[in-house]
Amino acid sequence: MLQAFLERLEPRWGTSTDWIVVIANSLWNGAEIDLVCILPSAIYVADFKSHGGKLTGTENGPWLADGVLVKGGRKDNPYQQLRDNKFSTLNWLQSKGLLSGRNLGHISAGVLFAGDIHDQVDLSPKVRSWFYPTDLNSCASLLERLASPELLIDRREALDIVHRLGAQPIEWVSSRPALRDIDPRPAAPHRRTPLTEQQRDALKALLSFVSADNLVSFSVLGMTSTGKSRLLVDACTEIEKLGRRPIVLAPNRRLAMHAPVESESIYAHLYGGAKAENEGDVEEKAKFDVIPMRLCTDDEDCVYLLDDAHLLGNSRFTTPDGKQYGSGYLLDDFHAFTELGKGKRKAVFFGDPYQIQRSGDDESTLLGGYQKSRELKHQFLELSQVIDTTGGSAKLANAERLVKAIRSERFAELDLLKDDGFRQVYKQDGAAEIQDRYRSDPLSVWYLAETHAKVNAFSQWVRERLHGKKLLASLEVGDLLEIYVSPESKDAILPSGSRRLAASVGARETYEQPLKGRDAPIAFHSVSCTLEFGEPHPMEILEEFLLSEKPELSANTAIAERVRRKSGKPTPLPDFAYVRYGYASTVHHAQGMSRSICYVNCDHAAGRHSEGFFRWLYSALTVAERELVLLNFTEIHPFDSAVWNTGAAAIATDIPIGAGWYFEPNGIASERDQQRDLPHGLDQSRNVLISAAVWLRVANSAERLGWKVVRAVCHPYHEQYDLAGPTGELEQLRVSYNGKNVISAMHVKNSAYFSLLCEIASGCLDLNAYSAEADALRRSASSRLGAKGWKIVSAIETAYRLQITAVRSHDERASVEINFDKQGLVSSLRPLLASDLKLFEEIKEALL
Repeated sequence: MLQAFLERLEPRWGTSTDWIVVIANSLWNGAEIDLVCILPSAIYVADFKSHGGKLTGTENGPWLADGVLVKGGRKDNPYQQLRDNKFSTLNWLQSKGLLSGRNLGHISAGVLFAGDIHDQVDLSPKVRSWFYPTDLNSCASLLERLASPELLIDRREALDIVHRLGAQPIEWVSSRPALRDIDPRPAAPHRRTPLTEQQRDALKALLSFVSADNLVSFSVLGMTSTGKSRLLVDACTEIEKLGRRPIVLAPNRRLAMHAPVESESIYAHLYGGAKAENEGDVEEKAKFDVIPMRLCTDDEDCVYLLDDAHLLGNSRFTTPDGKQYGSGYLLDDFHAFTELGKGKRKAVFFGDPYQIQRSGDDESTLLGGYQKSRELKHQFLELSQVIDTTGGSAKLANAERLVKAIRSERFAELDLLKDDGFRQVYKQDGAAEIQDRYRSDPLSVWYLAETHAKVNAFSQWVRERLHGKKLLASLEVGDLLEIYVSPESKDAILPSGSRRLAASVGARETYEQPLKGRDAPIAFHSVSCTLEFGEPHPMEILEEFLLSEKPELSANTAIAERVRRKSGKPTPLPDFAYVRYGYASTVHHAQGMSRSICYVNCDHAAGRHSEGFFRWLYSALTVAERELVLLNFTEIHPFDSAVWNTGAAAIATDIPIGAGWYFEPNGIASERDQQRDLPHGLDQSRNVLISAAVWLRVANSAERLGWKVVRAVCHPYHEQYDLAGPTGELEQLRVSYNGKNVISAMHVKNSAYFSLLCEIASGCLDLNAYSAEADALRRSASSRLGAKGWKIVSAIETAYRLQITAVRSHDERASVEINFDKQGLVSSLRPLLASDLKLFEEIKEALL
């Protein structure tokens, strides 16, 4: 069908200087897509179908062509299949930094039918704006019509996409004579999106660092979506203009492949050459192979730019297959290799300081602790402006909320927004949904958890349900696998992090190796299999690595495997593939990777009110591309662990309103307040400063409601105001206070204005200077009680204690004592007074 499609394009593009690039049967972000067409102002993602005739169906139901079912791969219908394929294409382009500045949301998609179709599918106008079913006889005219001014593409960019995919370009050989310009004008390159003002300032600071003689190290910090990668691209260009060579390094090969500029893994740059053997006997030599550090031949004044530097650590590291790079301490080796501080070379680290870090603060190159301990002069700046290209998604808003909490070190409360891309589901609903997702499109979904034990438990649970049986072999056809280390003997090495389905499963082999001091030989095993979308030749998977609790071998197995491999007796071992089940991952392992849909198990050992949990959840959030679903998540608020102490609560009919706010007679007034005229009578006060301070607070609160203080009568510890309403109403307000300048009560003369009293009192509390913890508790309680019709009208703070009064009407009042800790977490609640003791049950339910 591909050949027939190309023949349909020949009359339009075969003899024209216009261009079209057709990419067939390629993997885009893990999805194998039949067809992607790139034109000067359009991208069209399609799937071939052999059907024809009257086409019917809906967005959510089955499709029929003349009554014959039209399948959508693993999806319910072709629309759902192409919707995901469109996003796979979009996400792949974004991950490679290709077509930056273009609106990739304008990518089109559709189904290309072999027979003529009569399209009567029920699709919404929104879907019809980008989804175009067509057939062979109409496809050329459709492609000619597709155009978006926000998706302008140069031919060289299209060919670069082909190159980055690793596809073999084939020129279409037309039977018609070709036309070409004798002196074609070079196409102007598409301009990147301009830097923001903050990015320009950051670039200026970075270049100033590069030009300075006495500075060695620099960090660019920023949460997700602050434009760090965009800044890195321009930094490379500007550093080259300064006559210096930028060298971009990534924490691993996979991230280097996805970098927005030419990049390589830090391991590939630092290490290479023949393996060095350890000294000692056979077993000692078998512990690991050392990959030695290269001799540095980089320019003496080059500038290293290290992206995703929060993923760089200095803990000793060996790979699952027993390789140690250099000393095993990456940052020490980088420092030795580059000789930073001894010459003109410099390093710039780009990273996210709010994700889980690979180093503590004292050993972090991103945060400067490593440099400080080695007396290297280090500077840093932080990009603090979020560049929202999501249209206001809940995921990005929640990322900002998590970062704000981490910055302020306040973890008592987390109010998460929700939309189609950020959801919370109950455990039972989530179980059914997850199974459906793994059955329909396993490569797009990932389950994230805190520990390897939780990851392994989920993998076992989902395998049993997907395969429909309890007794499973270690590897079954259809199992989802993640590559950790590809066999070195294979021509095409899959990068770490690749996920594939097992297409076939072969024999299981057993190997034995005696070791000194062990009573019995150590046994280990391999399982032969082939992978979907991989080379057809089988690979041997090391079973012990697949099944181990953590992605590592036991010491005995690791040594036995390497002793046997080095001896080659009785027969040489095959090159093993180190793979794990690909259904789930720890968040720590998933950092720097991405999947369309992520389910996050929010059970966490550190507790939900901790920096560790907030960083962990934020890191998980950065992995999801299109949709993030929280499981086992309960609302995080200051009262969620509080104990309700039912003590000697009493009935009271006149619980004070407005108590708890305080005033400063010599406080600093705003410019607006300084320009106010005193109300009539206030100048007769025996202490004008005290009376003025109370009046200003009341006046500011009342004016928000349209009321004004027109007259004041001042007495010691008591102020009385005449209030005028927006439509001429008149009322009297009395305010009482104590010798510590704290308000003890507020009253109105006419009970008909009780609601006005409550609003003024609440406004005065809002303007009060409580401690940060007490104010956060007051606002949280106000929000939770407000949902049930209650309003907080008094709030008295003492050391780690807040006494609040809530009212719902003149005859419904209750006061509660809140005890809290330094983090602002409530330890206990004690009911004090209420107009009716039954009201405490409602208060308890609302707060807890």
